[in-house]
Amino acid sequence: MPPSPYRLVLDTNTVVRAFVNIESFSGQILTDCQLRRMLPLLSSPVLDEYRSILRRRELVERFPELTRPEVFVSLERLRYVSDYYRRITTRFSLPRDPRDEPFIELAISGQATHLITTDRDLLSLMNRHDDASRRFRKQLPRTSVLTPQESVRQQQDAISS
Repeated sequence: MPPSPYRLVLDTNTVVRAFVNIESFSGQILTDCQLRRMLPLLSSPVLDEYRSILRRRELVERFPELTRPEVFVSLERLRYVSDYYRRITTRFSLPRDPRDEPFIELAISGQATHLITTDRDLLSLMNRHDDASRRFRKQLPRTSVLTPQESVRQQQDAISS
């Protein structure tokens, strides 16, 4: 199988939504990554973030399906099929939400084609005119920041073309 042209950084909200509902757009993306139709990019900080959020008590109380052993097995599988970066040397400052910095830094280091998220702040990097957004577009001119739904539709359009 040829390498995927899609090099994805998945924001935590996308991963959580995938595990809550594998039939969702986020779930479709996670499945495509696990089947190697798309190449997920991972780093130690991002994987630690996934694990930490998936164990949050308030989230587990709301979505008990997150406690299934398959969730953490799937995370390990995702690491296995990903381009994994132990150390990220790129630094990107996002003062309005420093918790998003590891995802942007991973996108830069891994030359991501897509950053998939439902986070409005990350989505706004494509069209805002503040310093951080301009720096993002300058460092990642070929990277699209999309919702899971937009990403699935874009891939479907590419297949049908």
